[in-house]
Amino acid sequence: MYEVALSILKNMHDLGYEGYIVGGFPRDRYLGIENKDIDICTSMPLVKLEEYFTLSAKQVAYGSCTIQKNGYLFEVTVYRKDQYYNNRYPEITYVSTLQEDLFRRDFVMNTLCIDRNGNYVDYMKAKDDIDHKIIRSINNPEIKFQEDPLRIIRALRFAVDLDFKIEKELYNAIIKQKELLATLSKTRVQKEIDKIKNIEKWNSFIEELDLKKYLS
Repeated sequence: MYEVALSILKNMHDLGYEGYIVGGFPRDRYLGIENKDIDICTSMPLVKLEEYFTLSAKQVAYGSCTIQKNGYLFEVTVYRKDQYYNNRYPEITYVSTLQEDLFRRDFVMNTLCIDRNGNYVDYMKAKDDIDHKIIRSINNPEIKFQEDPLRIIRALRFAVDLDFKIEKELYNAIIKQKELLATLSKTRVQKEIDKIKNIEKWNSFIEELDLKKYLS
């Protein structure tokens, strides 16, 4: 699957566009953890993606699509920045560089990328955070949580399953803004919780932070 993803990035490059593997896969690969979910971001517009690749789905409003190749599916998004409304529905604006796109993401450790040659691209020193097992927000964590409170649960899930420490500013923001969890749909919350491997440690976190009443 990984080699197929790299071939997609090379195809994008040959067509005059950039493409990188982003999200959890580069982080997990760096950690030596198996991950079969590969996301790609690119400078290639949706109309061009549809022209040159086989798409199984697309969401024009979010600048995203799913490329199907060799029996594998890859979620692809065009470089963008997001303006959030009602805690979760972003209005997107396309941008021209990977660096600009990375600022819309949640935590520094998740900004590590892989280029078409399989090399890591690390504009925000994600490797340093991964090496030190620390979870830090990109920019102000309170603003990040206001944009999408699900990031609170994601921070806790990563801390539990990766055995990482939540940086102090981020931890304080979770405590200060935990009421925002009540605005999330139960479906979104449960989907994230279902990914958790260490439920015992998760439950301990929920008790420590007094979050149960906001998740029920």
